[in-house]
Amino acid sequence: MRRVFKSSSVVFAATCLLVVGSVPAMAQSGSRNDRESGSSARSVPPAGAGQRTQEQAPLALEGYCAVSILDMHKWVKGDPAHPVVYDGRTYLFANAQGKKMFEANPAKYVPALGGDCAVALVKMGKRVPGNIRHAVFHDGRLFLFSNAEAKKMFLAEPAAYANADLALGGHCPVCRVNMGKEVPGKPEIAAFHKGLRYLFPADEQRQAFLANPEKYVAESGSGTRTDDGSSTRQPSSGSGTRPPAGSGSGTR
Repeated sequence: MRRVFKSSSVVFAATCLLVVGSVPAMAQSGSRNDRESGSSARSVPPAGAGQRTQEQAPLALEGYCAVSILDMHKWVKGDPAHPVVYDGRTYLFANAQGKKMFEANPAKYVPALGGDCAVALVKMGKRVPGNIRHAVFHDGRLFLFSNAEAKKMFLAEPAAYANADLALGGHCPVCRVNMGKEVPGKPEIAAFHKGLRYLFPADEQRQAFLANPEKYVAESGSGTRTDDGSSTRQPSSGSGTRPPAGSGSGTR
């Protein structure tokens, strides 16, 4: 499977080089880790997944192509002819190949916390939208921050914020609800719901979650309420992932 993705990345990069737009300021933190995930995405929202139609879902990444950002570190405008609605947001891609790559492995391309600011969640317990002009690559993921100060705080201490989107400390919500057990999930078997990252020990549990995420979120008690009434969570220190390397210099 990795060989297939690698080949696809080369083809996709070649077709994107002609449509590179303006590039927001970008910082690089930690080591790159292109972990694959069992998460799935569809052009049409799956039944029971709580996703909205493309017309209703807000545009992710201001319309830039997530595959170009993560695979090429280039900001390429997506084409409205190649959309995917995933976790309540519409992602646009530079071409059909990029769309296909996203659908096969969305966990690699979706920004942390669904594009909200991880520093704001940790410091204030609030979901604040991030900005692509305050972006950081860290451990193979894209983080967006609400302002330059929040970005600076992340770069100074990424370990404090890198897993702000990890629900239940990495434990499986399906195992908690169905079996009453705390079972650690695997980073490569993940699903996203309202910007939070849920891990599962096997794809069976992941599929059960995707079929009815609201059930498992509510019954497992993984969400809290913010001042604006939206569902979120308090940051957890038990991430179950390796500590990040030190931050690096800004890149374009």
